[in-house]
Amino acid sequence: MATLETLDVTQIEPKLKHPTIFKYFDALQPGEEFVIENDHDPKPLYYELIGERGDIFTWEYLQKGPEWFIVKISKNPIEEQREVERLNVTAIEPKFKHPTIFKYFDALQPGESFIIENDHDPKPLYYELIAERGDIFTWEYLTKGPEVFEVQIAKKPTNETGEAVVGRISNKDIKKAEMLKEKGVQFNCNIEKYNLADDPNAGKVTKKTTYDADKWELDFLIDYIVNTHHQYIKDHAENLNDLAIKVAEHHGDSHPELNRLSTLMYHFLQDLVDNTAREEEVLFPVIKQIIAKKRNAETEITYKIGSLEEPINLLKKDHEIAAADLSFFRTLTNNYTLPADACSSYQYLFQKIREFETDLQTHVQLENNILFPKAILLDAELAKLN
Repeated sequence: MATLETLDVTQIEPKLKHPTIFKYFDALQPGEEFVIENDHDPKPLYYELIGERGDIFTWEYLQKGPEWFIVKISKNPIEEQREVERLNVTAIEPKFKHPTIFKYFDALQPGESFIIENDHDPKPLYYELIAERGDIFTWEYLTKGPEVFEVQIAKKPTNETGEAVVGRISNKDIKKAEMLKEKGVQFNCNIEKYNLADDPNAGKVTKKTTYDADKWELDFLIDYIVNTHHQYIKDHAENLNDLAIKVAEHHGDSHPELNRLSTLMYHFLQDLVDNTAREEEVLFPVIKQIIAKKRNAETEITYKIGSLEEPINLLKKDHEIAAADLSFFRTLTNNYTLPADACSSYQYLFQKIREFETDLQTHVQLENNILFPKAILLDAELAKLN
């Protein structure tokens, strides 16, 4: 049996890593395979491969960290490679055009695609897909007029949690699609006649429902923090880390600050995940014991009464470090200023970091300003009774 060719990615200059791997992949015959070795999870490469080459390969982890990642990449045999299906939209009765395209799209598996052919720019369909299905697809013009328009529509691959991976749809387009849908605009060929500049409400921020967490019972507040803000970290940390790695690999040579951002982002996110675990596994159960003891003096407790302030101060220190990290990220990126050569992934990375920061600020305020002081006060009251 022939020995698999192995490529140690750590020995390749950063800007040449992905091009070299693509060169190896393109040289494979159907049914052949090779192995890559790396010092971090190369999952961003998986998404790039499927985006650039399509669903014509298999990706198998032979070793998955924590210090070394080994992946076998195989080019599928010819019989397993499906030709991209084409849909001639001009041959469909007008009222059935968009429903038929949606039917084709919904039948796709993650990573699969099809091509639509039309006699005019189908851009209204693009906004309808965003509005109805969300940011789970890519849209690529193969031919752009003047007489024939061909667009390849692909359903994004998903990660281990079933979430669609980062794609190319801009936040501006997402907001426009949402606004058009909210206004009841029909997604037909006249959609481009609608001008955002003519809408006096365009760009205005909708007032969100407010709440007064200071009035909540502490056990309810804990559950809210876990189900909302802790879950946000769990849902977004891995994808944010992968995105930072991908952008650094592509732009790190011309923008070296991205390499440092990628490294620091990993440690920042890992610290946050560890912080949430300590809160959920240790601190929050103790606070709930205190609450139960306050309500019923007969309740048995397993912690030392009067000892809560020290672990809370340690967790608050974690919050201070996280805030310092975010402040440094802003300094490092000139307050997330995008350079002229920023690609869509670059833009999306900065957008997602800002969103992450906003959620974390609310999260920390709820704990530092409401939960922790009230829990310490309850603990002190119990200490006086004993």
